[in-house]
Amino acid sequence: MSEVSMQAPQEVFRYFQEISDIPRCARHTKEISDYIVNFAKEHGLTYDQDDLNNVIIYADGTEGYEDADAVMLQGHIDMVAAKTEDSDHDFTKDPLELYVDGDLIRAKNTTLGADDGIAVAMMLAVLDGKDIPHPPLECVFTVDEEIGMLGAEGLDGSKLKTKKILNLDSEEEGILTVGCAGAVDLYAHIPTARETVSGTGYHYEVKGLLGGHSGSDIHMERAHAANLTARVLMEAGRKAAFRIVTLSGGEVTNAIMNKVVGELVVKKGEEQAFEQAMAEITETVRAEYRTADPDMVFLTEKKGVVTEEALTEESQKTVLSYLNILPLGVQQTSLDLGGMPETSVSMGILRLEGKEFYSGSMARSMVNSRRDHLADQIQLMTELVGGTLERKGEYGAWEFNPNSRLLDICTEVYEKQYGEKPVSGAVHAGVECGKWAEKLGEIDAVSLGPDMRNVHTSNEYLSVSSTARTWEYLKNVLKACR
Repeated sequence: MSEVSMQAPQEVFRYFQEISDIPRCARHTKEISDYIVNFAKEHGLTYDQDDLNNVIIYADGTEGYEDADAVMLQGHIDMVAAKTEDSDHDFTKDPLELYVDGDLIRAKNTTLGADDGIAVAMMLAVLDGKDIPHPPLECVFTVDEEIGMLGAEGLDGSKLKTKKILNLDSEEEGILTVGCAGAVDLYAHIPTARETVSGTGYHYEVKGLLGGHSGSDIHMERAHAANLTARVLMEAGRKAAFRIVTLSGGEVTNAIMNKVVGELVVKKGEEQAFEQAMAEITETVRAEYRTADPDMVFLTEKKGVVTEEALTEESQKTVLSYLNILPLGVQQTSLDLGGMPETSVSMGILRLEGKEFYSGSMARSMVNSRRDHLADQIQLMTELVGGTLERKGEYGAWEFNPNSRLLDICTEVYEKQYGEKPVSGAVHAGVECGKWAEKLGEIDAVSLGPDMRNVHTSNEYLSVSSTARTWEYLKNVLKACR
């Protein structure tokens, strides 16, 4: 047994280790989906696996719960693929390298996948348990949540019979989530022109940013690598002539971009002016973010004389202007929800290669009309510079149900177990309950989970002790659903 699988509760961490041995980044979920199907077969449970690799496992209620209302347990089986710069990990082939660090579980140089692997492990442990009282269950394992909730979007709603839902995709013990922001992915395509230029080549890089989840971390005023790059290069361009060859950063729309790399060509004779300008502006920027993003690093490495196909002056001005004026971060806060972020946008993908600038962003809001208006604004900006904007993966906000019986049960059980009231409220991040509301109408749903931090980054970690308490809490909630 591995060190992780020996942590208590072993019935949960055994499965967490097993699924961590299976590559399961977004768009590569067939193997983990089949693993869940084989689990159902081995346990004699009815299941449904669709063409997207979503899996539903149905379980009868235990003795005394046969006629109770069914409850959906739900989590997603994909994970964000983020790693350190020096890691050669291949998320499509390699198992995660988990290790125990005191009370924490981490992964070596990669995301841990506790978001949402710990939910999957708990669901399997419930189904495997011999002495866990529970009502009839619909255990729903969705795919590609991390790239727009595509699994939940494509799942056939007629296969879901209950509207009582325990979503296990929350990241803080003691907080019961009863609402979430809606979101939409925005993909910009802007044509660019190139010409042959000669000069001194430079490698550009900004790294060391904290990044994070574009929902739960958006209010922390962390730097956005794409916006920083545009600002730094535009200001440097006022003092020295250069052309951009390539820029690249980020992999997913729901993460705050924490790194951009690029190649530049500086006009011969202006190298010193360029280096001085870059030193001055980057020093200013680092001072601005000394608290919010203290480990920010800028690199400009001279490469020698080069001849490259670089952006024309006009295309370069277009790209840098677009990145500088594009809204980023929190746009509105909610007075109804105590000042929490209501509407935000973050760019998670940037590519400048060939004859196109391409970016991927996510707009979020607790108010669907404001999400749509923000997307309209970005579309107008994109069209003004001659580009087009695609909208994908749209889902609505999950609105709080004031008559939630399930919330009453979760609150009562929490008070009994912990001796205090839980915190309940909405989150700015997306939760698949919004999709279930679209498919099923009014739902009675609560989202919960153990303490985990820095999700969507290589610094992600999960608390062992919090997982143990949350596991007991989940079992007690199920026991109360009769």
